[in-house]
Amino acid sequence: MCRWFAYISPTEPCLLDDVLVHPPNSLSRQVHDHYLPQLIAHNPEDLQRADHLTTARNSVYNIDGLGVAWYTPSFSGFENAVTGKDDDGRKGNEDEGLMPAAFKTIVVPNNDMNFKSIVRNTETKCCFAHIRAASGTPIVQTNNHPFIFGRHTFMHNGVVSNFTLIKRAVCEEMSDAAFANIQGGTDSEHMAALYMTYLTSSGDASSFLRTYTLEQMATAMHKTVSTIISAQLKTLGRAKAAPNSLNLCATDGTKLIAYRFRNHGTEQPPSLYYSTKAGTTLNRKYPDRPDGKDVEGRYQGLDVEQHGEHLIVASEPSTYKEEDWHLIGKNQCVLAESGGKFEVRDVPYRAEWDVEDPFSEVHTS
Repeated sequence: MCRWFAYISPTEPCLLDDVLVHPPNSLSRQVHDHYLPQLIAHNPEDLQRADHLTTARNSVYNIDGLGVAWYTPSFSGFENAVTGKDDDGRKGNEDEGLMPAAFKTIVVPNNDMNFKSIVRNTETKCCFAHIRAASGTPIVQTNNHPFIFGRHTFMHNGVVSNFTLIKRAVCEEMSDAAFANIQGGTDSEHMAALYMTYLTSSGDASSFLRTYTLEQMATAMHKTVSTIISAQLKTLGRAKAAPNSLNLCATDGTKLIAYRFRNHGTEQPPSLYYSTKAGTTLNRKYPDRPDGKDVEGRYQGLDVEQHGEHLIVASEPSTYKEEDWHLIGKNQCVLAESGGKFEVRDVPYRAEWDVEDPFSEVHTS
């Protein structure tokens, strides 16, 4: 199953190297290794109690592509003179000109020298990163998450079941601009286009550059999930429809929504956690000892209290400090405002969405 990592803060930049490469269970290591506290037993004596489907759904090797998107005001500063300062040279709205930059590769991250160079020299207050386990669509850069629509970035872990059978119906729901922005063939990118259609009220490509309220983002995500399931039930009928694993995440660089979803009565979605503390541990400027061990190269020149508010949402904890991480419940979402406040809430759900898994197989996207 794919893995992803999201970091967002109103004030505190992270170094991509610190959050994606160095941590003991960083996304780069999750190509093969997995750590899932509160969901799967990791003590060998307890493994027999673990749900074997949950274990399998989170254990696939993620070797089919890497993508990283990070937000920067650089382009707007040159193109539109959005400098983050007012006319008197004082600090202004630094978020106004944020846009995502992206790097994608089909090379395993720890073997990609370009990736290592970029993350070693890039800081940002918002980043999305994703490693992929493909399931039928080609292993090419265009199929790597995250997917970018103007200012908005989207990624997914899981699967839209029987996607080829509902693809036409899904595409017919999209705006012309959203459909034209699709570059690959994954179910995930089509969901991203559907989300952007609803978020922008079927606007043209210029609407991708605007920001929207967090409630508008939540409504668009809810409608995207509802459309997918409704299309499956209409096309296949309840008896043949299979459950979806939809761990979704979207941002505009200052706000974020993340979903952990599976429409099955008892089965769990893929893992998803959040943390408001791990960013300090992951930042080499601050005096923390990840997992109780000294880490070579940590600067540790600032007090912990100086670290800004932040939120991390990730398929797996990046550190083994279990107390810093919280498992997001099944069919719940995390909503993060631009000022740093966030909440966890249940997603809208209908009883008729529950369907059986006829194969009890592991699917990836």
